[in-house]
Amino acid sequence: MAKGRMSVVRGTDRYITLAVDECDACGIKGIMFHCDDPQGIQYGSTLEMILNMDRIFDSMSGPKQTFQMRHFPGTNPVDFETRTSDEEVRKGKLSTFRIYVQYRYHASWQGLIQWEEGERQELFESTLQLILIMSRMLKGDFQAGQEGEALSFFHVAIDSYDYGRIVGNYQSIPAVLTEQYDVPADLAGTLGNFMEAKALKEKYSAYGLNYGRLVSNEICSICRKSGQKATFTIKIMFCDHSTWQGIIHWREGRAEQTFRSFKEMLYLIVSVVGATTAGAESYEDEVSTIALGL
Repeated sequence: MAKGRMSVVRGTDRYITLAVDECDACGIKGIMFHCDDPQGIQYGSTLEMILNMDRIFDSMSGPKQTFQMRHFPGTNPVDFETRTSDEEVRKGKLSTFRIYVQYRYHASWQGLIQWEEGERQELFESTLQLILIMSRMLKGDFQAGQEGEALSFFHVAIDSYDYGRIVGNYQSIPAVLTEQYDVPADLAGTLGNFMEAKALKEKYSAYGLNYGRLVSNEICSICRKSGQKATFTIKIMFCDHSTWQGIIHWREGRAEQTFRSFKEMLYLIVSVVGATTAGAESYEDEVSTIALGL
């Protein structure tokens, strides 16, 4: 029986070895290896790593996803080229991780990460938590987070996108924190760390939802600078299962979608910026009936 049709997946098939060869402020690069597969898979960002791991698990039909990843209306599900490598299984030039994904519940992952060089392992309850744990391990930073209220409104402007890396900027709403990337930066890693930033609660009391629409006019009007490729406004509503749930507004497409996890939010962004055809201008005509008053 073909592996892709198996309903029972061996425990060893749930392990991915990550050889991290480079790590800087803009992200990570390396090669991942899976079980007995003779070919490795290159990744140039945390997001490319996540997409390829999901593709591996989908090909085995396990661990099964309890939710199908969402994408914006009028866009296609995330598709991308897997970049293979002829290298045999090896350790990373910088670090080596063994990731065991036991479940794919709540539009996310649950499992265990082992850091070989640091002789350390931790459980993770979500893909977001896995990203943040890896970031701390690579930086050697195991300090507790800052005190304060987590940021809840964000503006993401993307000028270019390639293999999970973006040129663009992030901005909190109100504009207390901003990050600008003029060279390609890891979308999943940088955005995850940016959204984890803390600020004083009272700075965020002036803006709220107009319940006649998902993302209010006040929020949309604050973020005026558009990305050359796409622009998003994100509202975090809840934090459950160690990940975020909320609403993402795509300005150029004049569409909104709820997301059930940080990983699903990334999939929604990539369904727009990762598209190889169709621009936002032609799409606007298609979604005029769901423009939600914009």
